[in-house]
Amino acid sequence: MNRPGSSGGGDSEYGPQRYNVKGLLWQSLAFTGVEDTYRLFTDSYMRHLIADGPYWHNYIASMGQWHMNRWNDGDSFLVDDIGHPMQGAVSAFIEIQNSPSQRVLRISKTKAYWDSRFKAMLWATVFSTQQKIGPLGEAALGSAGGYTYVQNCQFPCKSYIPGVTKYTNNTGWTDFIMTPVGGTAWSVMEDFLDREISDRVQERFPHHMVFDNILRASLNPSRTMANLMRWRTPWYRDWAHYPVNRHITPGIHFIPSDEYALRHAPRYELFLHYNAISLPVNTSTCTYCRRMIPGYGVGFAARMARWVDFDSDVDYQPNASPLPSDRAGGSILMGTFGLRTGLQYTHYALKVALRPGFLSYSHAYETSPVAGGPTPDIGRITHFVTALAINADYDVSRHFALRAVLGNTPVRYREPHVGAPGDGTAPYFNYLSHEAFLTNENWTYQTGVVVRF
Repeated sequence: MNRPGSSGGGDSEYGPQRYNVKGLLWQSLAFTGVEDTYRLFTDSYMRHLIADGPYWHNYIASMGQWHMNRWNDGDSFLVDDIGHPMQGAVSAFIEIQNSPSQRVLRISKTKAYWDSRFKAMLWATVFSTQQKIGPLGEAALGSAGGYTYVQNCQFPCKSYIPGVTKYTNNTGWTDFIMTPVGGTAWSVMEDFLDREISDRVQERFPHHMVFDNILRASLNPSRTMANLMRWRTPWYRDWAHYPVNRHITPGIHFIPSDEYALRHAPRYELFLHYNAISLPVNTSTCTYCRRMIPGYGVGFAARMARWVDFDSDVDYQPNASPLPSDRAGGSILMGTFGLRTGLQYTHYALKVALRPGFLSYSHAYETSPVAGGPTPDIGRITHFVTALAINADYDVSRHFALRAVLGNTPVRYREPHVGAPGDGTAPYFNYLSHEAFLTNENWTYQTGVVVRF
């Protein structure tokens, strides 16, 4: 049996241990969310593109402009050569901490240690590739590659000299290489600091745990972030709890709940409900007047883990907008599909859901009217929506509950005006959609019965 902190692998004396694939994926997704949220709050143009641009069109247009015949992508040394290696180290530590054999290894010259860091680099490569060109990455959210700009010069760049001043579209090889390779080197450096500095300080001052913990967390910023993604303290070390805590928890507990209620609740549920949504609609006396529109629907949910459910909802509002326009008209069919998490007790539950989807009108103008032109054809038009909802349940029995839902469902409408044709001129080329969209927020209410099985 290996001692805590030794360079050996998992302890087979306690039986086989499984790789925690679910933890790897969820923790990586959580880290992706942290990065994208930071970008969203610090980049005003990214917020504009997400709110007002068509996601798929701009994603595909951006991918079509990725130039891989150069190394530099236009970012600073701090971003490319410090930030991205730290990002790679976080994703590497996420892979390491979900492997029963890798997570207890400490820096050494053994084959087991270097094999584990090579596997971590492979996952860091997958993670960094997604973060650049994946559906949750920079090409999709922020449209990197889809437009050009002058480095270190605000728009419009007054110092731009044609043929002399360089401009870029934020694409190149640097992040694809520096993130996994530099990230692996960074993780090895943190392993070294953990053993050669943090351990020695703790041995020298064994009764100063607060200082020791702060030092250990500070010298390992990437491992600290990886720990937070699995809901551990910043200074947590798997080897320090080995073999007492030898098995990886099969799930991640973001919110405390009644474990008995979670384990014994039925896996599937149907939610039969009455619903109402506030939307701008057209009547004989008013155009785009907001009204509360009643309807009915059914929801289906399935537990994927102890703390997360797949959640879906389909609603129908008959004759929601009596008169047609290029935004509304006829009856509404709305479907949303996403995830839900929250508190679950024996008789009560409170959960939050996030579900993207569609809202479709049955009798609307298929194109925007033009002054003096013919009346547009009437047919079905569909808008993108995102449902944000809070579900409150009272469980009458194990298989039957009453539910009330309060939510907000933003709807994206295509604006009738279109931008000027063409891709622009140097240094500001733009290959993204010329269409613009408007997002309206709309309150929703639902109440009904839940049948679980």
